[in-house]
Amino acid sequence: MDENLHKGHRERIRKAYLERGMDSMPDHAVLELLLTYAIPRRDVNDTAHLLLNRFGSLNNVLSADPRELMQTEGVGQSAAVFLHMLFDAHRRLNLQTMQNANGKVRLETPQDACRYALALSASDRNETLRVISLDASMTVLHDDVLEVGTPTNVHFEPRRVVETALLHNARYLILTHNHPSNILVPSSDDVKTAKMIQEIASKLEIDVRDQLILTKNAAYSYQYDRVFFFSTPAICHAMSLEEYCDTICAPRTKSKLS
Repeated sequence: MDENLHKGHRERIRKAYLERGMDSMPDHAVLELLLTYAIPRRDVNDTAHLLLNRFGSLNNVLSADPRELMQTEGVGQSAAVFLHMLFDAHRRLNLQTMQNANGKVRLETPQDACRYALALSASDRNETLRVISLDASMTVLHDDVLEVGTPTNVHFEPRRVVETALLHNARYLILTHNHPSNILVPSSDDVKTAKMIQEIASKLEIDVRDQLILTKNAAYSYQYDRVFFFSTPAICHAMSLEEYCDTICAPRTKSKLS
């Protein structure tokens, strides 16, 4: 592409964004627009398509580890850092929208807890165990990453969960871990460990308010035995695990097979 045509193409993409907004643009055009700011003097159309073909979606591109992004032809360190920084900035903004006027986060409902936990875990690629420590008013005192495992499991000492909450003088704790496989159903080990943590915490007068299993946009609550599915960051649907599997998981599985 010669320089004039290349420049004109970039200007057309920016004009489309200014006039019609991002919702009117396909993912490859959005990614191409972003890349024009990270790679200013080269055609980035092919690079945008390569990234989407490799990672599957715009969200997966932006949340990918910069080192993985740099394995794609045409993506250097500056572009990789720029793309991932956008994702981290969005994650931070999501967390900040949950803060009150004092800059604190209160998790008064299970929906609040799930939304907060999902925002924390948004970029986790491996199973990651977190402890959210809360005071008597359900205000977050601290959130700690206790262990990072593999894409399929995470090993930890259950007593450390309670010790972490005690360290922050917590009255309550919420334990979370993600399933990168996007399968929300608790494993037999998950159920056994959840019960063990509950027993240890009760002996030390720490109230385990909930234990959550997380996928990309849903959380299973042991306390309520419900799935809280977020169709958008602000819209939450509560349902049984069976309903979730039938109405959310099954249609997606069928669409992938068709």
